[in-house]
Amino acid sequence: MIPWDSLYLWDSSANGYVDLGFAASDIPGTATAIMGQTTDKLYMGLDRKFPAAFFDLDTGGSYNTTPDYEYYNGSAWANLPLIKTYEFDADGVVQWRMPSDWSTVLLAGVENTNTNLKSGSAGDTTSGTARYWVRVSVSTVTTTATLSRSYPFPSYAYTTPTLISQFLQLRADFSATTSPTKAEVEALIQRNESRIDRYSTKSWKPNYRHEELYEFSRHGLVLKRQPILKFLELAIWNGSDYRILTEGRTSDYFVDPQTGIIPLTRLLSIPFAYTRGGGSWGQGEFKRAIRCSYIWGTDSDDSMYNVGYGQVEDITTKFVAADIITNYDYTTLIPQGTDRYSLEQKVSQWRESSEERLEELRAVRVWVP
Repeated sequence: MIPWDSLYLWDSSANGYVDLGFAASDIPGTATAIMGQTTDKLYMGLDRKFPAAFFDLDTGGSYNTTPDYEYYNGSAWANLPLIKTYEFDADGVVQWRMPSDWSTVLLAGVENTNTNLKSGSAGDTTSGTARYWVRVSVSTVTTTATLSRSYPFPSYAYTTPTLISQFLQLRADFSATTSPTKAEVEALIQRNESRIDRYSTKSWKPNYRHEELYEFSRHGLVLKRQPILKFLELAIWNGSDYRILTEGRTSDYFVDPQTGIIPLTRLLSIPFAYTRGGGSWGQGEFKRAIRCSYIWGTDSDDSMYNVGYGQVEDITTKFVAADIITNYDYTTLIPQGTDRYSLEQKVSQWRESSEERLEELRAVRVWVP
């Protein structure tokens, strides 16, 4: 899983940044308080654009209904166009539409101080590498949240423009002035990743499913996507609203992350008033009465469950390289030699081998009650 390149809390009372890098690791450290006052700010930085972020809290906070989420547009901080807001009151996800003018920048270059920022390749001071940043702030603080882990949902994750340029043995890496540009190569990566995920019914990066609806069964249900990285909520329609159930083997349900199966541990039924009126599970207003929200995908750093990530990287790299050779003017970038095979033959070979390997990754879904 791709972690944050940088994760900071601006602690106004200490007049300095607090490095939350521990929260970007697979084994988080001690939970740290975030945004304890209205002048504090949370900064999330990554080397590529990201449309969402996940937060795992040790203690839920109580802030204003909609915190301010901002991005840097090249000249100033601007409001992110949110799809799903997040209030830091429980484990959850915030989502937004990615702005077209989102720009990379050094954090020290757009804020008033660089106290406690990392130096060098960490990308946060004048000697580092610019990142895409999201800034979070709140207008009221009733209870301070404590953060134990967080990670981004990167726009692409299976390969990079640099890996593709190395595969093609280009004279220079992709940039804003090459043909194709780095942004165009990133778009090609995204499209090919979508194709791989759809065909294989698997994913090697985090994906969020918001309030999916399922039919009720007393035995439980199987989620549409797996494995499960984090199950967030299961709610059941009780005739008036969705009642959120409690997770746990001694509670209402539990989750098998690898199969996506959720057995119900309590005998749930409709209130008598609704049964007498003729309503029943799977009929009328009780159709699709189960609602689930969860994060799914394979953690590329988990050696126990991650199978095929290197293969996925190779497939994606070859697919994108073939698209570049087919659709762009590569003559100024690719060195010409005395190869036995023409570029056209190589492109055909890349695609054929990638299609064969992609077939090996295709999953078969079986329902096991």
